[in-house]
Amino acid sequence: MRKKIFPILAIFVFFVVVLVGQMTLSGGYTAAQKTSLSDGKIKAYEELFNELKLETTKGSKFNLSKLDQEIVILNFWASWCRPCVSEFKALNALIDSMPEEKLLVIGINNDDEEALKNIKKIEKEYDLKFESVKDEASDIASKYRINNIPASVVYHKGKVIHFVNKEFDFNNSEFVSLLKSKLSKD
Repeated sequence: MRKKIFPILAIFVFFVVVLVGQMTLSGGYTAAQKTSLSDGKIKAYEELFNELKLETTKGSKFNLSKLDQEIVILNFWASWCRPCVSEFKALNALIDSMPEEKLLVIGINNDDEEALKNIKKIEKEYDLKFESVKDEASDIASKYRINNIPASVVYHKGKVIHFVNKEFDFNNSEFVSLLKSKLSKD
C-alpha cells in the first residue's frame, strides 16, 4: 500500500512546491489580478498615446495627441476571435449613445493573414461604426504588450481611465457612468 501512495504523494508535493514558487516569484498575483494595469504600464500607455499616429484601412489618419475627442478607445481585435466580434454590438451602441465630437473608437485589427479582406468583411457584417487599423505584424499590439485579445485601452484626454483584456460590455452601467462623469467635468 505504501508503494502505491508514495509516488502520488511525491507528485502532489512537487506540484505544491512549484505552485508556491511561482506565486512567490510573481509576487503572489494570480492571472486575474494581472489584468489590471501597473503604474508603469499606465505611464507607457499614456506615452504611446502622445506618440501614436494611426492610419485606418479607409485612409483616415489619426495623431492621437491631437484629437478633438476627449474619450478615445483603442480596441484590439481579430476576425477569428469570437469574443472580439461579440463586443461590436455594444461598441456600436456606445458610439450611438455618445456625441461624435466626444468619443472616438479605433479598432486595432490583429489578423495576420488577409487583414484588409477580413476587416472589410467584419465591418459590413457587423455594420461597424468605427474604423480599424491593420496591425498584421502586431507592431501596435507589441508596443502595448497585448498578448490576448480582445483588449481595450480607454483614454480621457490622453490619460488611461480603463483597461480590459477580455470580452467587455461597453454598455455596462458602471463603464458608461465613468465616461459620462469624465465628460461632465469639462
